[in-house]
Amino acid sequence: MAPCLAIDIGSTWTKGARFDWSGDELVLRRRASHPTTVADLAEGFAAVLDALLPEESIGDTCDRIARGEIELHYSSSAKGGLAVAALGLVPDITLESAKMAAYSAGARLTQVLSYRLTPSDIRALEAAPPDILLFAGGTDGGNTGYVLANAQALAASSLTCAMVYAGNRSVRDEVCARLAGKSLVAVDNLLPALDSPHPEPAREAIRALFLERIVKGKGLDRVVALARGEPAPTPYAMFEFTRSIREHVPGWDEFLLLDIGGATTDVYSAHREMPSAGVVLRGLPEPDVKRTVEGDLGMRVSARATLDAGRRAIADRLGANAHALAALQRYADDITAAPEHIPRDRDARQLDTLLAGICLSEACARHAGRSHEVSTPDGLVQLQVGRDLSDVTRVIGSGGWLAHAQDFDPLPWLRSRHLDERGRTVLLPRRVEYFRDADYVFPLLANVARRHPAAAARAAVRSLRIATSLDSHGTHQPAPVA
Repeated sequence: MAPCLAIDIGSTWTKGARFDWSGDELVLRRRASHPTTVADLAEGFAAVLDALLPEESIGDTCDRIARGEIELHYSSSAKGGLAVAALGLVPDITLESAKMAAYSAGARLTQVLSYRLTPSDIRALEAAPPDILLFAGGTDGGNTGYVLANAQALAASSLTCAMVYAGNRSVRDEVCARLAGKSLVAVDNLLPALDSPHPEPAREAIRALFLERIVKGKGLDRVVALARGEPAPTPYAMFEFTRSIREHVPGWDEFLLLDIGGATTDVYSAHREMPSAGVVLRGLPEPDVKRTVEGDLGMRVSARATLDAGRRAIADRLGANAHALAALQRYADDITAAPEHIPRDRDARQLDTLLAGICLSEACARHAGRSHEVSTPDGLVQLQVGRDLSDVTRVIGSGGWLAHAQDFDPLPWLRSRHLDERGRTVLLPRRVEYFRDADYVFPLLANVARRHPAAAARAAVRSLRIATSLDSHGTHQPAPVA
């Protein structure tokens, strides 16, 4: 079978790997990386491609790709990924569906709006326009007033971004008529009924717009010509890869996959929600595979925002130690100004670990569900909103920092978020078997998985380095071999 080359164009680094076949299994043969050439992404891409096959010219490699002698799979999160603003009606229902559709398409949410758009909402959108506005709202045959009012407000705005309407089909034609002067795509309602989420058409529309709009930026059109094909959005490839691992690797039907970057923290979970006695579920049905991305949690570009979001975790760790707090603030300021910084000394590494822990604990807490006890005529029950990850044990650390942090222990950070600010239980894992993507191949194998999902999933799990297994009391136990 043809060797597989996989490349991921990130905002800071362009990474690549060559995988050869040994029977039905993929084997990592060579890795390469190059700083992303922001002005022309094709330069960094070509440098990585050349490093993966140094024995031949770029032209010969491209010819072999065209003849099918080499497979090339690649993805891009360059330009920071696709910025999406989500507009829905009720935050816990149609707006939550819009967020799920955007996240699963590999987008990052920059604004989230609900109910009727106000003049200040429109001004905020105009001041920081997204790449796409995902316009949802209303189940089929449901509310039409807010939807039509919002369509009128958008029509009168100066927004030129692409819009995807995925709301109440009863007013789809009228919405299209009111937004005739905008760049609009109308698809099936992402929530046709309260118990029937249908995010796929909206997700596919977002992906198509990613290829149309992002590919035109900063030399990606040259990459498309060089590679003889279009990229996948990196987060979307990882989302689908999570599904591949769940489906093709025995014993890995439930796990968390964490990716802490310089600007965002992504959390992916594979988990099937099962009803439990004495538990009442509220809200939308949870998907078997879910992604969330937190734009205010990152270890470099978003370091200052991470400190703002992690005040509770910082207080738990540092208390009122003014000297330590000042050192952490200075460090966040320094690395925000120089995001390429790599910590060299012990103090800097400890501060990096603190930032990573904050990103992990906050992002996982937002990803997980909540439960609390309520009194009903039939007695006390647990009211649950969101997904219950308390019995999920396997956690994978990927991304640059987690891939290389040999001594990082996620469990104390997960355990620190046992209760939220309202006293509700945060449904995070209680026992952890922690694995590192030490070779940082998950984003690359995610690209290969688009054609070879089973082989790529098996290769990814084989590559994991077992760290530690801990229970909710912090007791270390030997971790099982995958």
